[in-house]
Formats: sequence, C-alpha cells, structure tokens
Amino acid sequence: MMIALIALCLLVQLSGCSNTRTVYVKVPAVPLPVSLTAETPQPAIPDSMTWGESLDLNVSLLSALGQCNRDKADIREAEKQRASQ
Repeated sequence: MMIALIALCLLVQLSGCSNTRTVYVKVPAVPLPVSLTAETPQPAIPDSMTWGESLDLNVSLLSALGQCNRDKADIREAEKQRASQ
C-alpha cells in the first residue's frame, strides 16, 4: 500500500512538468574584428638569395606564421565568449 502511494505521488509530480514550453530568443551575432579576418602579408621570396637573406626570410616567415596563430587564438577566444552568452 505504501509503495502505491509513493508511486502515485511521484506520478503527480511528473505530470506537473508537462505544461512547459520552450521559447527561443534570437541573439544578434557579434561580428569578428576586421583585424582577425584580414589577410596576413606574405614576405616576398626572391629568385636568388644569399645564406644571410635566407635567414632573414625565415624570420619573416616565422613572424607571419606567429601572427596567423595569434589571430586564430583570438578567434577561438571570441567563439568561446559567443558560446557562453
């Protein structure tokens, strides 16, 4: 008898949740800054170069790669903030 009363009580509590409705609210998308989506300039690669110029080119290429990675990290951070809102 006691189990039947507990089951009946739980059934009544579950039926109280059946009248909820979901309302979706449109949130305007925040555009990414232009600085993050701008093209990263590529250093010019000459046809012939010395060993010293080759090292300078490597530094320029690594700098451009670093800028791309920073931009991607900033985009990931912006997406995390957008998802948490």
